[in-house]
Amino acid sequence: MTDEPKKGNKSLAVVLFVLLLGGVVVGLVLKSHHAKSSKVAPVAALRVDSLDETNRIVTLSDNSSHDPDGTLQRWRIAWGDGKEDNLTSVPLKTPHTYDAEGEYTISLWCVDNYGATSSPPAMTNITLDFLKRQKALEEAQAEAKRQADQLKAEQARKEAERLEQERQKELAAQEAQKAKERQELEQKQKAEAELAQQKAKQAAATPVPPPPTPLAAALPEDNPSSRMVVYTPAGYTLGDFQISKEKIEGTEQNGNLRVILATRCVNFPDTPIVTSAWQIDGQDTQLQVGRIRTSLAPGVHLVTATLTRKTASDAAALQAELTVRTNGDCVLKRK
Repeated sequence: MTDEPKKGNKSLAVVLFVLLLGGVVVGLVLKSHHAKSSKVAPVAALRVDSLDETNRIVTLSDNSSHDPDGTLQRWRIAWGDGKEDNLTSVPLKTPHTYDAEGEYTISLWCVDNYGATSSPPAMTNITLDFLKRQKALEEAQAEAKRQADQLKAEQARKEAERLEQERQKELAAQEAQKAKERQELEQKQKAEAELAQQKAKQAAATPVPPPPTPLAAALPEDNPSSRMVVYTPAGYTLGDFQISKEKIEGTEQNGNLRVILATRCVNFPDTPIVTSAWQIDGQDTQLQVGRIRTSLAPGVHLVTATLTRKTASDAAALQAELTVRTNGDCVLKRK
């Protein structure tokens, strides 16, 4: 009987020890929970590093997010298009590509070592409207081009009107000039007709002379007194024929002189004599005309003209020495 009280005391001690130990454990748990619940939530901050509107890419970085009483462990980014990224390291220039243009709100949360989450999250808004702005720019450029084309067309129309007015003025001036020339021509023809009538009246009033005495139709030797060949065609009075310098046209680059030579009858220019051939320094010029245009070097040249009548086959040669000077002149004398 004496051992039962001892056993009861021992059991009571065990119960008290267990109760005491449970109270300590509960206290520690409550203390730990209280400590956790009293921690300050971290503060999130973000920044947009770049925005590529052409390719719809944004890069994002943590902008010094911090926890006042702990350390940051995790980050969560909601890009605003239904997609999220969960990171265990600080986001630095993290890229994200959007499928379409529009306005998006980006949110960043950070979680500390106690599991506390930043509230509210760091947020920023972005707008991707490159295509819209590009279309507006293209429309503005197209409108500017249309206005410029209209301006050019109006300027071209005014220029065409101005040119047409100038052309009409030129045509009017040409018509006026033609009318003036026709009037002058009519006046000249009228004056010539009146002069011809006067000459006809005078000729009608002048006695007709007897026909010329036929003389020898030959080419005699040079006349010593005149140094000219005397040729009297049949049915005509005496006439003196010679080679003449008709015109000097100028000096060529090589120093030659361009000159026109002709045969003529000094006393009776209407005598029907033609030149059959010309020769310069014994070379046939192959020109069957009454005058020639030739290029002569400075110095003395022998010129020969063969004369024939229109009504006979008689022929004779006139010769002359032609001296071409370096000053662009020439002297002709009978040989």
